[in-house]
Amino acid sequence: MLWLVIILLFVIGILIAYILLYKRGIRNIIQKLQFIREHETNMNINLQINYKELNELAKELNYIMNNYKNEKAFITRAQQEFKEELTSISHDLRTPLTSIAGYVQMLESERTSKEKKEEYYAIIRGRIDTLVKMLDELYEFARIESDEYQLHMEKININNVLTDAISLYYYDFVSRGEEPIINIPTKPIYISADKDAITRVFQNLIKNYLTHGAGAISITVREEDKQVYICFKNYAPGLDHEEANKLFNRFYTADKSRTKKTTGLGLAIVKNLVIKMKGRVEAYVENSYLIINIILPKQIELFPYSGGSKS
Repeated sequence: MLWLVIILLFVIGILIAYILLYKRGIRNIIQKLQFIREHETNMNINLQINYKELNELAKELNYIMNNYKNEKAFITRAQQEFKEELTSISHDLRTPLTSIAGYVQMLESERTSKEKKEEYYAIIRGRIDTLVKMLDELYEFARIESDEYQLHMEKININNVLTDAISLYYYDFVSRGEEPIINIPTKPIYISADKDAITRVFQNLIKNYLTHGAGAISITVREEDKQVYICFKNYAPGLDHEEANKLFNRFYTADKSRTKKTTGLGLAIVKNLVIKMKGRVEAYVENSYLIINIILPKQIELFPYSGGSKS
């Protein structure tokens, strides 16, 4: 009978020791959680006791805390970027408004001649046009980022749409004295896209070149496996790889002085529209040339090409 009592006491002792170790492990976790909560630290919960359940609990808590830290860092970066973007767009909008206010004051002056007033009226109209275009771009960007902007996907001959977009800016190229180098196959290349959206993509890329580009631009269309590449290439000696990677960020402009009257949303709109059409964009610098590729999935033809074209 005595040996049963001894065994029972031994088992109870082991259970008590087991419970005490568990309590110490839980207390250790609580203390570390309190320390992490009160201090900015990357410390994780590490236990000295080798109990599977407690170690799994610590592992899950570490996972949750690391996710929380990453989300907090992401939110902090997003808030900072938003502040910078708000500052940039405020500057862009304030500049033409300040200019308009200045010219209005001069128009109100009795000492301003009739000829000068006509000149100032023309300048004010130009500033207002600039302001309206910037606000339109802001509104369009907001619509594209929301679910309000719906695409109508259809079969499109990308060559025809691109040719039409280039033709629209013919006189802009002529005024620069630079004729674009165009390499578009005669054979139609079909994709599934929204015609208005892909037209806007090409127009924004051309306008971006006309505003910021240097030297002649080359525009090339090529097929590669099941994808279509539309490549825009122009001389950009002042641009580096880091800046090229930022070109599609909203409100970003490589013009540090912001002398160009743009919101920096043109290429951001390009990226968003291309992504909505299941494509992707890339930009990089190669031998002082900026290369922007629009990559879209090719629509597979059920029948071989037999001539003619279709948009």
